[in-house]
Amino acid sequence: MRQALKVAQILVLILAIVAAAGGYTDRPIHWLGMDRIAAVNQSYLQRSMDKATNGFLVLSGIKTGLAVIEGSEIGIGFNLEIGDIVQSVYDYVDIAWKTALAGGTVILITRLLLQTVNLIDHWCLALALGCGLAVIVVRWIMPRADRLKRVTKDAAFFLAVCTVVLYIVFPISIAGAAFISERITGPLIEESQRSFESIKDEFSIENINHRLFPDEPLKDDSRIAGLILKGKIAEIKEYLRSQAEYFRDKSRNVAIWTLQLIAGYLFDSIVFPIVFFFLLFVVAKSALLYAFEDHRELSYRKEIRDALAMLESSKTGAEGRRHYRSEPTRRTPPRQRIYRR
Repeated sequence: MRQALKVAQILVLILAIVAAAGGYTDRPIHWLGMDRIAAVNQSYLQRSMDKATNGFLVLSGIKTGLAVIEGSEIGIGFNLEIGDIVQSVYDYVDIAWKTALAGGTVILITRLLLQTVNLIDHWCLALALGCGLAVIVVRWIMPRADRLKRVTKDAAFFLAVCTVVLYIVFPISIAGAAFISERITGPLIEESQRSFESIKDEFSIENINHRLFPDEPLKDDSRIAGLILKGKIAEIKEYLRSQAEYFRDKSRNVAIWTLQLIAGYLFDSIVFPIVFFFLLFVVAKSALLYAFEDHRELSYRKEIRDALAMLESSKTGAEGRRHYRSEPTRRTPPRQRIYRR
């Protein structure tokens, strides 16, 4: 009866290995809800990639306009560094630009990882089932090969963990990050990108040039070139001070938007997926450890420990009784009789 059961288990595992290698086992897994999670992940990553690309393009336009002014100077008898006025705004925009670039790169890497998982998950399942088949065959044919049994069991456990990670842990961790992102970090990133987009036209090359070097005199301002030619140093300083104050006010807002963008991409692309991944990985690994634990070996070990404890306690009791018997007894001296004369 036991041999027939072993043969049945081997045949079932062989069929399961063939089905897993052909990708047929993915269909019932998708029916259990993983197909829905995969669709949610693809939609979330596509939206995130579109937002990151649009934000990167907007910041690239702002950075280009500021970079032209940041490296410019006027030289008529002396050099006047106009770029110092926009230096603080340029620095914040450059940090936001790098953040958008890094966030888009992480999102793209995550999409590539999901595609890679879809290609190798059924092969990992087939290898895990193959190692399970090897465990059954080794225990049946070579029951005394303890080292080989331990190696096949460890390999089956490792591949089972990898299979659970590829099929369940990794997709659900991205889905959990997407769920939190839509409620916490997503609005933060969108607000920052809308704010940067609102100053895109204001910080274009044409508008910045028109503001710093106007063709016609502005109210309370004069063309800077004419002021230099006329030698009006006080007016030049006042003009540059007003422009510096304008860009200083803008830099405060840009700094806040940059911090929001950094926090949003940091939690959205890195912190939330990693936290969900490790939590699910610990739970899955603990469940597999419990499933792979041989309860029969545990019961044998418990019985052996109980027997050794009983043997130790009986030996201790015997030594105590032997010590008690070997100890010399003290005899009380006889009572002396007192004779009266």
